[in-house]
Amino acid sequence: MASEMKKVDVVIVGFGWAGAIMAKELTEAGLNVLALERGPHRDTYPDGSYPQSIDELTYNIRKKLFQDLSKSTVTIRHNASQTAVPYRQLAAFLPGTGTGGAGLHWSGVHFRVDPTELRMRSHYEERYGKKFIPEGMTIQDFGVTYDELEPFFDKAEKVFGTSGSAWSINGKIVGKAQGGNPFAPDRSDKFPLPAQKRTYSAQLFAQAAESVGYHPYDLPSANTSGPYTNTYGAQMGPCNFCGYCSGYACYMYSKASPNVNILPALRQEPKFELRNNAYVLRVNLTDDKKRATGVTYVDAQGREVEQPADLVILSAFQFHNVHLMLLSGIGKPYNPITNEGTVGRNFAYQNISTLKALFDKNTTTNPFIGAGGAGVGVDDFNADNFDHGPHGFVGGSPFWVNQAGTKPISGLPTPTGTPNWGASGKRPSPILIRTMCLWMLTARISLIVLTIWISIPTTKMHMANRCCG
Repeated sequence: MASEMKKVDVVIVGFGWAGAIMAKELTEAGLNVLALERGPHRDTYPDGSYPQSIDELTYNIRKKLFQDLSKSTVTIRHNASQTAVPYRQLAAFLPGTGTGGAGLHWSGVHFRVDPTELRMRSHYEERYGKKFIPEGMTIQDFGVTYDELEPFFDKAEKVFGTSGSAWSINGKIVGKAQGGNPFAPDRSDKFPLPAQKRTYSAQLFAQAAESVGYHPYDLPSANTSGPYTNTYGAQMGPCNFCGYCSGYACYMYSKASPNVNILPALRQEPKFELRNNAYVLRVNLTDDKKRATGVTYVDAQGREVEQPADLVILSAFQFHNVHLMLLSGIGKPYNPITNEGTVGRNFAYQNISTLKALFDKNTTTNPFIGAGGAGVGVDDFNADNFDHGPHGFVGGSPFWVNQAGTKPISGLPTPTGTPNWGASGKRPSPILIRTMCLWMLTARISLIVLTIWISIPTTKMHMANRCCG
């Protein structure tokens, strides 16, 4: 028998970016808001405190901030004739868990949507005719325009502390000499912070892109380029390019997350409550299934709890929202055979391809320096910035150099087939031995040079400082 809690105005399921934003907006509107997060409590301390926050084994290998697939996962099949099997190994698909959700472990690349993508079907039918889109292709308009969303993009960037270079503001071009993107839609205001510094690899990419006529620009980054206080009074520190962004809680408080940018303000709200380790089982509905009356969840002690509410918001990861809707009898499930139904239809996930470039021995860079959102991109082949007519497809993609930072252990070059961790990964190979010997020799030479430098008389040291700035 489930115990029943006191009724609230709003219950929010999932406390990532969407849940945190909705909680702040609704408490400001005067409503009592309860957020239920199935994962553990996470905060700037201890999860974002140095040095434990850059534990590569805990976060990069054991994936502490991600969903534990041994407890809860999704099933995968490539067509309706296959048997669905559970997804048990994280790769590119990385749903979060705990306070902040995926907003705590993301990298920080903070693009706006292109206006074309919000009305894709209408746009291409207008440009190429109705027969250009094949029959059965399910692309459609979103029903909302970029101009309608723009004020909210601007508000979000001010909350996130986004760094970037604007191209045009209220119709006036301002970004020709500032790293702006000439294909970017118009903005109502500048970015809260200037763009982050370009790594050497990004500088090389920008030079190469310009040399062949493309238009490189600074990636919009939710990693701060300087100290910042957001519109909620939350303070952020300047990014130091340590490279520990994706998969980690930022110890500099310079990567935007619900934990850094919104939760401190919500703590001041007497109308807000966050309950962690609350695993929602279903949305409770009226008998006619037209209105939600609350949710039922299991708490940390394994007790079933019923939480009444006037408004229920599902703000978890897309798969979890669909799962709850199916369990609760909300909407019509999508049937891939008959092409009917809405719930679960047209799930889309990010696709990305990477490549590596080999440079001359005299071209060197430091791959350990990096930030999750920093980089230089090119939009010449994104959205509808080129003629699709001869190619028979719609859409496009940016391409960029985003040096996010190589980690000390996983970034160590080893022969093909060498395990990343464990006893077998520690067995030395000839290539590894030679590499380590070279590193040790370099370090010894550097130490000798440093010793000689320290022995320089003080007067000469002062002269050298003045010469070198």
